[in-house]
Amino acid sequence: MRYFMQYLKTENVNLVKDMGMIPYKLHELYGYESTVVTFKNGEYDYLNTEVKGLKMEFVKKIFHSYTLDGALYLLINSKRIDMLQIFHVTLSSFVYVFTYKKTNPNGKIYLKLDSSFKLPERLDRLSKIGHKFLKSMLDKVNLITIEEERLYDPILKRIPYIKDKFKIIPNGVDFKAICKMGLHYDYDAKENIILHAARIGAEEKNTPMLLEAFKNIKDIEKSDWKLVLAGPIEEEFKDYIDKYFAENPLMKNKVEMLGNIKSRKELYSLYCRAKIFALTSDFESFAIALIEAAAFGDIIISTDVGIASELVDENNGALVNCGDTEALTRTFENYMNKDLKEMSEKTHNKCRQKFDWDSIIKHLNEYMVDLK
Repeated sequence: MRYFMQYLKTENVNLVKDMGMIPYKLHELYGYESTVVTFKNGEYDYLNTEVKGLKMEFVKKIFHSYTLDGALYLLINSKRIDMLQIFHVTLSSFVYVFTYKKTNPNGKIYLKLDSSFKLPERLDRLSKIGHKFLKSMLDKVNLITIEEERLYDPILKRIPYIKDKFKIIPNGVDFKAICKMGLHYDYDAKENIILHAARIGAEEKNTPMLLEAFKNIKDIEKSDWKLVLAGPIEEEFKDYIDKYFAENPLMKNKVEMLGNIKSRKELYSLYCRAKIFALTSDFESFAIALIEAAAFGDIIISTDVGIASELVDENNGALVNCGDTEALTRTFENYMNKDLKEMSEKTHNKCRQKFDWDSIIKHLNEYMVDLK
C-alpha cells in the first residue's frame, strides 16, 4: 500500500512521534510504502537512524499556506496515494479531504483527531451549518481515531454518524528502539530524582507550579531527592529562574536545569534514572512524555491532562488539579516517603501492554485491511 502522511509542520523530532512512527511502523512491520509529506522544516537526521526506510516528500511553498500548498500537492499527487493520513479537524484537513477525494475517489483517508477535551467543546459551539459542513467532510473519511479512551464517548455523542469508523488508537513507545539503544527498565538502578521533561517556562507547562511545589517540600534541603528539568528554556522565563534561585539559594543544589537534550538516548537515560516523573501542564493533547517516562517505570505525578489518567488508574501514581501547588507538594511528600518499586513495576508493565507501538500498529493495520 502506498501510504502518505501529510502534516506540513513535520520536523525531525516528529519522526519519532506519531507523525513519523505510524507510517514508519506500517512500513517496518507490514511492508507499506510509507511517505511523510511536509514543508522542509530543517534537517531530518532521524531518517538515517531511527526511521530507516521511511520516505519524505517536501511541499513547495508557492502560497506559503498550509491549506493551499497542501491542497495543490494533493491535486497533483493524489492518484499515487492509496491511503492518506491527515490530522485534526481544521480548515486544512477539510480542504485536503475534498481535494484528495475529488482527484482519487477510490483512495482511502485516515483522520487522526489528535485532540483533547477541547474538541467536544468546539463541537458544541458549531452552528447548524458548521455541523453540516463537518458531516460532509467526515462522510468522505474512511477511518477516524482518537488517542484517549475518555474522549471516545463525548465525541461519539456529538457526531454519532461516525460510529462504524471511529476507533481508539493511542500513541506509543518504540520498545524495540529502546532495546537497540542498550537501555532497559531496572528499578534498582533508579535514583531519588523527580524528572520533568518539557519546554521549560512555556505558559501551558506551568513550570512555576513545579518549582514552587518542590521547594515547599518539608525538609527538602536535608533529603537526597533532586528535581531535574530537561528541555529548552523559554527566553522570557530565565528571569524567573534567576529570581527563584536568588530567593531560594538552597535550591541550587537540589534543582538541575539541563536545557535542551537533542539525543533521544540521553533523554531516555534520564527516564531510566528517575523514580518520579512530574508534569504540571494546564493543557496537553496526549502528552507523549508521560508514556515515555512510564516505559521506564517512572511513577507519574501529573495534572489531569492528556493520557495521565490512563497511566495511574491502578493506584500506581497520582493526579492533582491544575494549578494546585499545595496538593502537588503533599503528593511529592507522600510518594517520596514510600517504597515505590511495586508501583514502578506496575507502571512499566501497563505501558508495555498498552502503549507499545508494535501492538498499536497491529490493531491499526487490521482496521486498514478491513477498509479494502
